[in-house]
Amino acid sequence: MTEIELFKNIVTKQKLKQNLSYLTKLAFDIEKKQPNNIIKSNMGGFQSKKLDPNLISELVKDILYYGNIFFKHFNYKNELVLLNSWFNINRYKDSNGDHVHPFSKVSGVFYIKVPANSGDLIFMNPHPIDCYLNDDCLTEFNKLNSSVFGLPGEENVLYLFPSWFRHRVNMNLSKEERISISFNLG
Repeated sequence: MTEIELFKNIVTKQKLKQNLSYLTKLAFDIEKKQPNNIIKSNMGGFQSKKLDPNLISELVKDILYYGNIFFKHFNYKNELVLLNSWFNINRYKDSNGDHVHPFSKVSGVFYIKVPANSGDLIFMNPHPIDCYLNDDCLTEFNKLNSSVFGLPGEENVLYLFPSWFRHRVNMNLSKEERISISFNLG
C-alpha cells in the first residue's frame, strides 16, 4: 500500500541564545509605558503595540533566519520580512483564544519566561475530525487522529508555523507571568 500524505501542516522548534533578562525588563518597561492594552486574541494579560525592531534586533535576526529556512518548505520564491512583533505578558488565568494571523505567511512565538503550568501552545486540526472519531474509542492519540495538539512553552525557544494554522494558548495557571514575543513574517 502506498501512503499519500495530503494537506500537511508543520511547526518548527528552535532553541536560541537570546538575552532573556534584557527582554524581560523590556517587556515590563513597555507595559508600564502603554496604558492601553491591545485586545486581539488575548483573554486578559497584556499585549503590546507593534515593537520597534531595533529594540529586539538580535531576536529579529534569528526570526528572519529561521523563518526563511522554514518557509522554503512552501517553495516560496521571495525572502520573508518582519511585518510586526509584540510582547505578551500573561498572568494568572490569562490566555489567548483560537485565532490565525491573516495577511502574513509565517507566524511564531519566542518564549522569554515560562513558569511551570503557564499554558501550552495548542494547534487545532483544520479538519473536523472530532465529529468522526470519539476520544474514548482511541487507544492513543497521534498526528492522524488528534483534534488538537499541544506544545509546551520553553524559555529561549522559537516556534514557527504557517500563519493560517489555527491555534490558542491555554490558561496560565502559574502565579508567575508567562512572557513571550509573537510575530508575523510576510
